[in-house]
Amino acid sequence: MSFSGYLTGKQLAEVYSASDLFVFPSPTETFGNVVLESLASGTPVIGANSGGVKSIIRDRVTGHLCEPGNVQGFSDAIINLLTNHKVRTQMGFEGRDHALTQKWDKIFNDLIGHYETVIGGSKEKRYA
Repeated sequence: MSFSGYLTGKQLAEVYSASDLFVFPSPTETFGNVVLESLASGTPVIGANSGGVKSIIRDRVTGHLCEPGNVQGFSDAIINLLTNHKVRTQMGFEGRDHALTQKWDKIFNDLIGHYETVIGGSKEKRYA
């Protein structure tokens, strides 16, 4: 496997699927695409309970959500999954199933729903 600064495509999928877990502590990730890629590969994720990540990880089902900056929380979650093969395997299956439900139409409809809630939930059609 060659390395040119980052992995893409098949190489990236191979790394995700060969991993026991994926740790993503960034509290500033907007969409969380790397988290979804990991889940799609059947790899549970330990991520920050922030940004887009918190809406992708189902805590204690597809991985663990930890408070940003809580080193002990991340450490405990890592140890928990690395020492509990059954839970880690089940989270991998659940993560893959969850990732397969994430289609662009659903994601955009959810996003539009959030925007409608923020602007007052108006049912009025707006064109501009």
